[in-house]
Amino acid sequence: MQTEQREAGEALSTPPLTLPRELWVKLSNEHQAACRSAAGLLEIFTGESTLPLRDLFARTKLGPEEALAGLRILQGMDLVNVEATEGGPLVKLVALPEEHVRVVGPDGRVRWLLVSRPLEAPEIEPSQLN
Repeated sequence: MQTEQREAGEALSTPPLTLPRELWVKLSNEHQAACRSAAGLLEIFTGESTLPLRDLFARTKLGPEEALAGLRILQGMDLVNVEATEGGPLVKLVALPEEHVRVVGPDGRVRWLLVSRPLEAPEIEPSQLN
């Protein structure tokens, strides 16, 4: 009974990181857990854009493996950069997920494009604009 209630609650909840339900249900349980961890790490950045890795992990309620899995997701989505410094690794939040766009390629396969909002507008040379 509890398992059914939990599954029903998950079915109604919104997937993390703006993932569409169509994509979410195809992810493995391990990948879904990593995405939830990533969303939890994003919440820690409220008001700050750069944190030492040790502080980020200290502020989370996740275990080390879960936190690393979440960080890998964020890096894979190009939402954070991890930089090595003398004081230890720094994690910089560079963008937030906006939406995933479903695209059907010429081969008929469905692909998903992540649209993210950079926290700092990129500097683009006027000659590079359309």
